[in-house]
Order: sequence, then C-alpha cells, then structure tokens
Amino acid sequence: MMKLKLITTKVTALSIAAILAVTGLTACGSKTTSESSSKKEASVDSENSTIKFAIQPGTIRTAIVILANELGYYKEEGVNVEFPETQDGTATLTAISSGKSDVDVLGTGVVSDLTFIANGSDLVIFGGTAAEGGAIISKPEDVDKFKDLKNYEGIKAAMVRGDSAWVVTRAKLLEEGVDVDSVQLVEVDSQANVAQAVAKGEAEVGFLPIEFANSYADIGIEQVYQVGELSPLYVCCRQVTSKKKLEEKHDAFVKFTKANLRAWEYYSDEANQDDIVKKLADFSGQDEDYVKNYLFVNRTVLTLDPNKQGIETYYQSLKDSGFFEDDTKVDIDDHIDTEIYKTALDELIKENPDDAFYQEQLTTFNKYNK
Repeated sequence: MMKLKLITTKVTALSIAAILAVTGLTACGSKTTSESSSKKEASVDSENSTIKFAIQPGTIRTAIVILANELGYYKEEGVNVEFPETQDGTATLTAISSGKSDVDVLGTGVVSDLTFIANGSDLVIFGGTAAEGGAIISKPEDVDKFKDLKNYEGIKAAMVRGDSAWVVTRAKLLEEGVDVDSVQLVEVDSQANVAQAVAKGEAEVGFLPIEFANSYADIGIEQVYQVGELSPLYVCCRQVTSKKKLEEKHDAFVKFTKANLRAWEYYSDEANQDDIVKKLADFSGQDEDYVKNYLFVNRTVLTLDPNKQGIETYYQSLKDSGFFEDDTKVDIDDHIDTEIYKTALDELIKENPDDAFYQEQLTTFNKYNK
C-alpha cells in the first residue's frame, strides 16, 4: 500500500508578504514558502479546490510545481496544493485510477502512464513536466563509434524496462534503416546496474536519465548522446490524473496550471537562477550544486505543454516495440486533455496581453497540440 505523508499549503488570511511554513518531507527537513506580492490572494473554500500532487522525496524533476508553491502562486490563484509523499509510481497511479482521495496527480514518468492507459485505466494526461531527459552511454573509447546510429545493429544495450531514451532511440534507429530486432536488450532493475553493465562490458551501450548518466563517470562511462539531440522535445514526464478527478476539480486544475505557468516564466528568466536553486535545494534537501547542475548545467528541459502529438508518437512507438498487448484497442487521444492547459494559458494572456513568454507558449501549443 502506498504510504502518504501530506505536505500542505493551507490558504489563510495572512498577507501575501508573510512567510508560509509547511511540514517537511521525511527526507528533506522543514521548508518555508516565500510568497510574491504581485497578486492579491484568492479564496479557497472546498475540497474540489485542492490538488494533491504526489512527490518523491529528494527529487526536483517536478521543479516548476515546487517553484509555484515556494513563490506563493497557488495561494494567489486560489487553489490549495498538497504534496503527498510517495516512493512508488505504480502504487500512486493505482490510487489515482481507483479514485482514492489522498492523491490526484503524478508528475513523473510517461511509460507507466501509457501502460496503465493501454490496460484500460481512465487516466488522462493534461500537462507536461519535462521533455527529453534521456542519455546514451558507452565506454569512453566507444563514444565515436556509437555517434553513428548504423553501428547499433546487433549490439547489446542495457536499460531499465521501458526506458524512454530507448523508446525514442529505437524509433530513430528504424528511420536510419537499422534492424532494431537485432539489438539485444539487457534489462536490469536499476539505473546503477545499467551503468555497471556498460562499465563491465556486459552491454556496449546503456540508456539512462541524464542525471544518472552524469553520476557514473567515475566508473568509466561517458555520454554518447543526450537523446534530445536525436529527437528534440520528445515527451518525458507528464502530469496525469483521472478523468473523474479532472471533471470534479476542473476549475482547480485550471488555477493549478495558471500558477505553474507563472512559475515557468519565473524559471525561464536567467536572473532568477540563484533564487530558484536555493528554493529547490531547501525544499528537496539536495545540495545547491546538485540542483544547479541538474537544472541549468545538464540541459534539463522543463515544459508544461501537454504536447499531444508527442504523446501520440510515443504511444505508437511503445506499441510498435511490443510493449503493450497486441490486442489493445485504446485510442490514446481519449486520454489526452489539452483544454485545461489552453484555458489557463488563455486566461494569463488576457490578464497580461503584452507578456511575450505566454505568447511564445501559445505558439508552441498551437504547433504541438493539433
């Protein structure tokens, strides 16, 4: 059973300039929420105005959501956001699918989301968390060899089952005319074992999230590609809930997304990097150097756009690779909601007609969500 520990941002009558204390994650210590004074607080008065966003202790991949909380934007938009702690994405998706009241949203992963959907769950993807995020590794002496995708035919490749970097690379190999069935997959149970398999010569390449790929250089591995170089903006972590929750809490989801879009704009301003690093380090319990490297050195691409076309492509790639049952008849478009994001974006553009950042996101939305 998934164990949840709530970290709650409660809406009160305190002034926006006040500091809001929140209970810390077990692994993170206490945290403080600083608040913006740019907007007047909106009121929150019902359970349907609360979004419960599952978070894994110590991780910062959901950086924009964390930042929206730390900047006080949820309070300003009139939505209450709680952070139940989870160590198990599968258990969290099960809880969301079954209508449990203790969690509404998971913002990490995409393969597990699509697997649940393919198996008949009513999950629906309504926004993004990150794009790209995967890397290919090899021994240093093999990096130049594996820069050429033609050389992947017949090799051994290590990965955790369903790794997104492999799914995307597989599609690129097909485009290059490589016989992907000749690639021998060495499936292991952790990212550390992917790195070890390559270092020990049990596999010639490995597929890892970027942050892990950058953590194992000392055992004799090196990046060949960040997979985003092969397929820019491919979908990675998405925000997912259930159709029922999306309907019941529609207005709260719009407000939640508006706050996130505001935080994304703050994140996108280089002048704010030091403040962002400090806030996320305080929240997660991670060292500031780790946070800085993860977000701003290692080319982490954060995005809230749903990217409907990207999800469709990714789902088809999983089907083509035999990841789902052959007889699945699920139409993935029935499990993608772009209305929440578009409504939130439209409201912000109406409120800030001269804001170039929101106009840029509208252009991107129109490109990837037809």
